[in-house]
Amino acid sequence: MKIAPILVLAPVTWLLASSARAEPEPRAVPGETIVVHDRLPVPKAPPIPPRPIKNPRIAPRYSDAAIEQDVWVTAWLLLDVNQAGVVTRVKFLRRPGHDLDTIAVTQALRTRFDPAEDGHGNPVRTLLVWPIEWPSYWWMVTMTGLVTRIPPTVAKVPCAGTAPLNLESAHPTLRDCSLPDLTKAEREPWIEARTAK
Repeated sequence: MKIAPILVLAPVTWLLASSARAEPEPRAVPGETIVVHDRLPVPKAPPIPPRPIKNPRIAPRYSDAAIEQDVWVTAWLLLDVNQAGVVTRVKFLRRPGHDLDTIAVTQALRTRFDPAEDGHGNPVRTLLVWPIEWPSYWWMVTMTGLVTRIPPTVAKVPCAGTAPLNLESAHPTLRDCSLPDLTKAEREPWIEARTAK
């Protein structure tokens, strides 16, 4: 970066030969002024967000309370993903409850990403809003026979509060389609990877 020093002189009143009135005095600015002649390079491509390395449809572990209460719940977390794609800390934007908070933190901290890239292809640190969904345990057993992988059919389950319970279904339930509370990004504490249990 080139720095060009600018000398600031005491204000001078200039008189115009063609006019009898004086121009306003130029303003003197105390201190120094830095002039930058360099330009930022134009990005080659749009930035790329981080992408999970493993399939995000792998179901998280269920707590005993979530199984017994047969709840459908979603946790929303804010992940701090470093330049290597490692989650270094998390904070809750919506807690899942039902003894799933610790499971959500563990799942989030274990998730690895291809790091985000700036417009020049350089890896960059990123904050990422990330959901972790637990479909109803017994709905998963009834519909798929497994609780290890979230099927694409979850998108067809009506959201709680938007539709009546479909009693004709093999396992009537409603999906938790709640959204993150972004105001908690300021209020909630960070849970560091090294302090998480």
